[in-house]
Amino acid sequence: MKKIKIGIIGATGYTGIELIRTLSNHPIADIKFAGANSNFGSYLHEEIHSLTLSNKLKIKRNIDILKMKKLDLVFSCLPNGGLISIYNKLKKLNARVIDLSGDFRLTDRLHKKWYGTKRSKGSLKDFQYILPEINKGTIKKNQNISNPGCYATSILLGLLPIAHTLRKSEDIIIDTKSGISGAGKSANLQHSFTESAENLSTYNVGEHRHAPEIEQLIYKESKKKINILMVPHLLPIKRGIMSNIYISKNTSFDLKKIYELFDNYYSNSKFVKIFKNSLPKINQVQNSNYCHIGIKILPNNKTLLVSSVIDNLGKGAATQAVQNMNLLFNFDEGLGL
Repeated sequence: MKKIKIGIIGATGYTGIELIRTLSNHPIADIKFAGANSNFGSYLHEEIHSLTLSNKLKIKRNIDILKMKKLDLVFSCLPNGGLISIYNKLKKLNARVIDLSGDFRLTDRLHKKWYGTKRSKGSLKDFQYILPEINKGTIKKNQNISNPGCYATSILLGLLPIAHTLRKSEDIIIDTKSGISGAGKSANLQHSFTESAENLSTYNVGEHRHAPEIEQLIYKESKKKINILMVPHLLPIKRGIMSNIYISKNTSFDLKKIYELFDNYYSNSKFVKIFKNSLPKINQVQNSNYCHIGIKILPNNKTLLVSSVIDNLGKGAATQAVQNMNLLFNFDEGLGL
């Protein structure tokens, strides 16, 4: 079986490390390049313990990927804005790109509003937003992929099976919590052990960049324009996301019908599990590509709770990117996962 020659930029961040660990156990992945803005000059196995690679690979500067030849795929694990700054040069490698940042998730108008940066004209058309359980059937093999955000993944998987039942302009309240690794390697005091341990705090309330990403895909898939009222929290754990989604209406919910909608929607999905008699826990999905979803109708019978949990570094980033790679290169989506 011919292997995919892979380059990775941003390889020593949390997402990059998780990606390399996943690819090192993938039967058709051949990592040819690993780049970073720091730690270059050392070897991958020195930075990532317990890593098994067939050859010793030295970490180079991110920009050195432009010197590479015959790559089939580039994973970009750069922070927001990083890929935009080099994309016009990177595309000359004629390799597919899977971007794990927010650089190509939103329309030009929304991107400028929420990220404050401007992409080169026409670059968005080179990318497709693929959340495999939702729209893998639309994937184009000659386009790059914008990998969904971690919060967006957990929330969209919890919402889309019932999106067509929502009212127009409905307000959806989402209480969502993430482990500290979701912020990346950061010098921010809020993310330090002293501030985060034995603590729970909110951040970017009503201002998180994944909210428009969620609204955008829900509208595309269901033609329903809704308002996401998103309250993110920082959990004092390394990894994992729990998104509790609350939907209210004037009449009673039918739990049996809700289960049927979810079961039918995910009947062919390898990585989504629906809980019938309990709500999921973060530790059930850590270090995996799974999403676990629990459903409960609250005592007034007019409020529905959908609880969705994923690993922010896995299904919310690296392993989902590998799932997308498998689809892009015509392999079984679960290969190596």
